This record gives sequence, structure tokens and C-alpha cells, in this order.
Amino acid sequence: MSIVALIVAAGRGVRFGADRPKQFALLGNKPLLAHSIEMFERMPQFDRTWLVVPAGFAADLGRWMDVAAYSKIAGIVEGGARRQDSVAAGLARLPAETEIVAIHDAVRPFAAPEAIAEAVERARRMGAAILAVPATDTTKRCDANGRVVETLDRSRLWLAQTPQVFRFDLIREAYRKALSDGAEVTDDAAAVERLGRPVEVVRSPRPNPKITAPGDLRFAEWLLSEGKGK
Repeated sequence: MSIVALIVAAGRGVRFGADRPKQFALLGNKPLLAHSIEMFERMPQFDRTWLVVPAGFAADLGRWMDVAAYSKIAGIVEGGARRQDSVAAGLARLPAETEIVAIHDAVRPFAAPEAIAEAVERARRMGAAILAVPATDTTKRCDANGRVVETLDRSRLWLAQTPQVFRFDLIREAYRKALSDGAEVTDDAAAVERLGRPVEVVRSPRPNPKITAPGDLRFAEWLLSEGKGK
């Protein structure tokens, strides 16, 4: 039985506005994707890492980074049109002996190893666990016209991050069901929730931003320079 990281790097990064997909944008002196790979390389809990990249990029990945430098990479999969299609493609390639899989967005380079390790243990016991942070802003629910309908109780609200960690058999079943039903899921835990199965939250103890726009990259550069992300 093995513990595997599935790093999803299949987006085209249209909103990022650069000459390359955002997962290959440089943070410090290396691509964002490399930071995520190295995070799992350093964690002894993880046996192997699989990458999901945009269609057509697998053969040309060496143009962007030296994949051979990483000892745990076991395979590279081409993703689909949506994130959920890319995750499903990656799950389909994982070996049958996989016990636990941590699904991680390549553009979150600062996830805390101690929180990931806790999520692995909770997933082993309960089936599913995700990194998240509690909402701190007052949160409003609005109608289609942008008018406030209600103010939500923020003490019960959490903002989901990655990695999201699952027993392999559970997340594979959840994705099979979501795809067969034609359901749209914005994160992996949502697929498990559709089965009526519990998902536990592990509080992320430090900034773990998702790099979506150039301003996010500048923030990540500041975090790196201040030593707050490692």
C-alpha cells in the first residue's frame, strides 16, 4: 500500500496573462510547480508523485523544468478541459495498490507539511480530510441581482485549500459518481460530499495562497523573501 501525491497542473492560466501557464511561472528561481513537487519530495510519508499537465505538454515538459531531478515522480498524465476532468484522468492512472492520495493544486506552493501529515492520518481513519482556513470576513449571500439575502454565520464557514487527502477507493468512487451524474464539482471534497460521506477539516497554519493573478505571485514572492512559506 502506498501514499501518493497527485499534483494538478493542467490549467492554461488564461487569467494570469503571461507567456506561459501560471504553474510554470517563476517563484524565486524555480517554477511554481517545482515548489509543489519539492514539498512532497521532502515528506517521508509520500512514496510517489504523479503530475497532471495540460494536453500536449507531457512530451515538452522539459522545456519548462527538469522533471528528472525529482526522485518520486512516477508518471505524467495529460489533463482535460475542466479541473475535475484532469483529476479524474490522474486518478485513473494511479496504481491499484494506492492507499491514500493527496490531490494538490500546483499553484499553491506554501502548504504546511505538518498540516498535510495530519490530513493523511485523518484520511486514513475517516476517509477524507482537507486543508482549510476559517473565514474571517463577514460573509453575505446575495441574489442574482447582487442584493444581500442574508448574512452567514462565519463561525461555521471555512475556505477550502489543497492538498485534499482521501482514501483512494473513496475518491475514485466519488469521481466516478460525479462524472456519471454530470455533476460539476469545484473541489475534490465536493465529490465525496455528494456520496454523503464525512470530510474532516485540518486548519492550515500559515499562508497557503492560490496563485491565480500576477498580484498573487508578487504576494508569494514576498512570502518567500520573508521566509513565511517554507
